[in-house]
Amino acid sequence: MRRLIIGPVIFGLACNAVFGRPAPGDNLAFEVASVKPHLTGAPTSTGRTGIEEDAGLIRIENLSLSALIAISYGVKDREQLAGPGWLNTVTFDIVAKPPVGYQHNQLQYLLRNLLVDCFKLSVHNESKVISVFALMVAKGGPKLPESAGSRTYLTGRPGLIEGKQRSMAELADTLTNVIGQPVVNQTGLTALYDLKLKWTPDVPPQLPTGAEIGGAAESESSLFTSLP
Repeated sequence: MRRLIIGPVIFGLACNAVFGRPAPGDNLAFEVASVKPHLTGAPTSTGRTGIEEDAGLIRIENLSLSALIAISYGVKDREQLAGPGWLNTVTFDIVAKPPVGYQHNQLQYLLRNLLVDCFKLSVHNESKVISVFALMVAKGGPKLPESAGSRTYLTGRPGLIEGKQRSMAELADTLTNVIGQPVVNQTGLTALYDLKLKWTPDVPPQLPTGAEIGGAAESESSLFTSLP
């Protein structure tokens, strides 16, 4: 599996950009974007950690630079990112207007262009063998009802994963960020679901050998027992 090596990243206290052309190598760019360091308790802070998006606005709050890089390059595991330690400790808020006709699968390319433009990000790839978890449907079949409501903010932090109108691919990516190990979506489910997982974050998220990850349920236990 590929490993992403982070080159020099240069950044200031804020980056505001208006894009007149796409970044080199890609043809997608935000029309307008604001990137600022996250300040806990600031008047503009909602206290959330995650991503909210629709056709007209993308709002990202309190995500580390390593998490943003992982999203923009499709990286599924923190061990696949090699770079300075502050990539995991410095967090940012992003408010951006996507191009007309925006679709969710374009987010990683838009973020990639933004990081290159604002942080002068440079990367290269190398191969590495790693272990992964598999998100699978339990033997009794999926237990999640399909979502009938509107899409909401996706929260992913220790103790809580929550969001409506979300895919299993998004759940797998969020689990990856929360536990720090890659989770691959092997459910085969293509519908959208309302997710709400609650667990006690101080319980070490160790998956028993041979255990299956199935649907999402609310529980005050470990993360993996909240996925019956």
